[in-house]
Amino acid sequence: MRTLWQRTRHVRGDDGMGLPELLVAMFIFALVSTGLAYSLISTLSLTRDARARVVAANLAAEEIDLARDAPDLFALLDDSQTETLNGDEFTVTRTTQWVSDPGAEFTCGAGTGTGALRYKRVNVTVTWGGMRSGAQPVRSDTILSPDDHINDPTKGTILVSVLRADGTGNAGVGVSVTPSVGAAINATDSQGCTYVLKVDPGTYDVKVTRTGHVSDTQQAAPTQSVVVAVGSTASVGFQLDEAATFNATMAPGAPSGTRLPTGFSTTFTSTYGDAAVVQASGSGTPNHTYRLHPFTSGYAPYAGTCTKADPRQWPEETVGATTYAAGLPDAVAAAPGGAVAVGVPMGLVQVIGGGGSHLHAVSEDAGCAVSYTFGNIVPAAASGRVTVALPYGSWRLQTSTTASGSKTALPAGRLAALTPAMPERTTIATSGVVTFDPRTAVLP
Repeated sequence: MRTLWQRTRHVRGDDGMGLPELLVAMFIFALVSTGLAYSLISTLSLTRDARARVVAANLAAEEIDLARDAPDLFALLDDSQTETLNGDEFTVTRTTQWVSDPGAEFTCGAGTGTGALRYKRVNVTVTWGGMRSGAQPVRSDTILSPDDHINDPTKGTILVSVLRADGTGNAGVGVSVTPSVGAAINATDSQGCTYVLKVDPGTYDVKVTRTGHVSDTQQAAPTQSVVVAVGSTASVGFQLDEAATFNATMAPGAPSGTRLPTGFSTTFTSTYGDAAVVQASGSGTPNHTYRLHPFTSGYAPYAGTCTKADPRQWPEETVGATTYAAGLPDAVAAAPGGAVAVGVPMGLVQVIGGGGSHLHAVSEDAGCAVSYTFGNIVPAAASGRVTVALPYGSWRLQTSTTASGSKTALPAGRLAALTPAMPERTTIATSGVVTFDPRTAVLP
């Protein structure tokens, strides 16, 4: 028995599987499990995508049916809606566009829509949450023809386009035509378009308005003239957007109590030209509010409206070894409906009292027939002083006992420049004419 036990003890050893064998087995199991899990996930993803795509196709078909059932094609506009079905969120987007020439892209008011309106193109796109990377949305398209003739061969059509500052359509803008004619004058759609149909040949004024909006020419109700001919379409375009508020500090750095003229205008310069705007609030004080079209490039303002009020009109000058030049401040922009602060430099001069009367300022610059009034601000005490702000240029200050009474020019002895002067090249001639020169020394 002892011999048999010695021969078989190695066979009955309990060494088992070693660590290397265990690691290899676990690695093979992980590979098999990963492949199986990936296959299951891919199958589930494809199944979910196929189910969502079927639902999206049904939603697109339903939207097309609703469009075909629309009683008024002019009321069928761009739209976007979201629905949740089977736990997935679907977004149905509808875009519409009138077609006048099948071979050309049609945009109202852009000069390309010169033919009669033929039909309306409708495009529907459906997307859903969790779409696979690279997956295409479901699309469905159709064209709709009006049930009745919308064009009259003996009349014409007016196409109106209203765009925002960023070039997108401005929806909900009211349109009126004078003299009142035609049909189907609705507010602009999401593309900023509307149409006036069956218009007798002639000349018409088209006006657009929307509360709180202002045009690129700073008008609340811009108007354009258009000529309509027989059997043709006349296009007219506007740029209208929600006004931006510019909170202007006039003569920044001026001492407290500085007075400005009443009924004062500031010129706002943009890449589209200059616009002289009267403040919406703050008359006679250094804090003015202006509501302007929100050009994305912004505005560079200067006080006043005369030629010499514009710093760019002062030529570069060299005195000795020093060169003097002037320019506009940096442009400032505000978003539609937003607000921004802006500083507007001006010239300052002190009026020495001795009468308690009304103060006026008359421009001495050639071609500038501008005069301002400040009200009854001249101190009665001979030693009293009041600081007033005026645009760049040359001015003669006058006083009167009443607002409309005869005026008397102030002598140079009753005027004084601030220390330091604003601007630095302010001069008071012996005749009493004050000149505000915006040019400053150019650093080498």
